Amino acid sequence: MSVTSRLKTISLFKSIKDKEGLLSKLEEIIVEKVFAKDSYIIREGEIGDCMFILSKGVISIEKSTPMGDTFSLVKLSEDKNVFFGELALLDSDVRSASVHAVTETVCYMIKKDEFNHFCELNPYIGYLIIKEIAMSLAGKLRKTTNDNLVLINALCCDDVI
Repeated sequence: MSVTSRLKTISLFKSIKDKEGLLSKLEEIIVEKVFAKDSYIIREGEIGDCMFILSKGVISIEKSTPMGDTFSLVKLSEDKNVFFGELALLDSDVRSASVHAVTETVCYMIKKDEFNHFCELNPYIGYLIIKEIAMSLAGKLRKTTNDNLVLINALCCDDVI
């Protein structure tokens, strides 16, 4: 699958996927990177400076417990239109989870500095992408809030809504 074809499947780029030439502009800052089987693409706790789009392979999203044990949250393959690390385009905070290459994995990488420069040159496209990131984050925050309420209700009492 070509870079442009893959970008069209990724929800962060849905606002620009049908606009002539916009995806090809974004493609100019994308680098293909191959990860060996059993290697780490992202490590929890490291400072992030890029996002990834899964092009080929299977990855495992992993999280560490306070005791230092690691567990897999989910395994994902390219047919799920996976992207991860997008918060690194917005801030310089630590990674919240690890991403492990279960198989040899090919990803498209967008570095934060390149993305910022791209947005300066193409503010409309940058706005549309950042808006999609914000909408994705808002959905995750709403789900987390609801999950926390369900958990509190289950642990504490039946009358908490």
